[in-house]
Amino acid sequence: MLDLRDCKIAFTGRLTTMTREQAFSLAEVFGAKPQTWIAKQTDYLIVGLIEISLDGEPTTKKLLTGTPTLSERDFLAWCQARLTQWSRSLDH
Repeated sequence: MLDLRDCKIAFTGRLTTMTREQAFSLAEVFGAKPQTWIAKQTDYLIVGLIEISLDGEPTTKKLLTGTPTLSERDFLAWCQARLTQWSRSLDH
């Protein structure tokens, strides 16, 4: 699984499982570096639901930057894996 620790991440689209504030908090707690904007230094773009305009284009230009993307589900799987790691370390 991809490790987002120390990676600069940004979010785009509507997150379906949490608010943007909650996503930022989770990212920080588990070691990622969330950004409120996308920049050349951004490592990954976490993508929620993206609306499509009537002409078929996504309503966000963030997807056109060439930044590698992960789904909201992938982000949550990473959070779960980090939580599992922490839990195991407490058991020892």
